[in-house]
Amino acid sequence: MEISNARLTDKELAFTIYRVEGTDVYGSFLIGISLQNGQRETVFRKGADEPALFPEQQIQNRYIAQVKPGGAYSLVLPLGGKAELVLYAPEITGLPEGNYTLILTDVSGTTWEEKIVK
Repeated sequence: MEISNARLTDKELAFTIYRVEGTDVYGSFLIGISLQNGQRETVFRKGADEPALFPEQQIQNRYIAQVKPGGAYSLVLPLGGKAELVLYAPEITGLPEGNYTLILTDVSGTTWEEKIVK
């Protein structure tokens, strides 16, 4: 999976994800989204233990292969799927300027990271 255009504002965390490789039979199942500050402390976390990991109205698909919620606890990223995701959360509001790391976690335990400077 590739992460691009990651940005953090006083109101939102937004990023684009694109699944570029893997089997086309099953999607990647994203079960965790977290944000760490420059000291590697988690300042925001949304995980599989929370229903509706990502609301459908906050997903803007770019291609026919649709990124979408997969049941109550994951986000399905099909091969060739590309979407911009925008997340609003109280923990994101008012974070100080600095370096952050966005971490996405798949059901397999695989993680992807993207640096963000606010």
